[in-house]
Amino acid sequence: MKLRQRRREPVLVDITPLVDVVFLMLIFFMVSTSFSVSNTLKLDLPASHATQQNRKAEQVVISIDAQGQLYVQEEPVADADLYRRILNISKGDPNMPVVLRADGSSQHKRVVYVLDTLRELGMGKIGIATVPLDK
Repeated sequence: MKLRQRRREPVLVDITPLVDVVFLMLIFFMVSTSFSVSNTLKLDLPASHATQQNRKAEQVVISIDAQGQLYVQEEPVADADLYRRILNISKGDPNMPVVLRADGSSQHKRVVYVLDTLRELGMGKIGIATVPLDK
């Protein structure tokens, strides 16, 4: 008894559905991805010989740009709201460190205004941000 061998047809794998699924996944991830836009302030900080200390996680950062606009934690703040915003962030803790970042060309009276507000809150740990002085 002789068995007949049938001719085998070549096996074809259709990858069209796979390509469609991958393409749809690519579109889904592109549409659903959120990009974080960094809105850091561009300040021209004054230079200093002092060494930089490590930034602590819990601190209040107050910035003053060249036009005199105040920012608390990089969010714009009106002069009338400065006291309340600092109080909310510090949760009334007078020992929370404060970093004052003032542009080198900002007016001195703006820096004094911020320091007076911090004094009213009783905050004593105040640091002024600078950049290293080139030797």
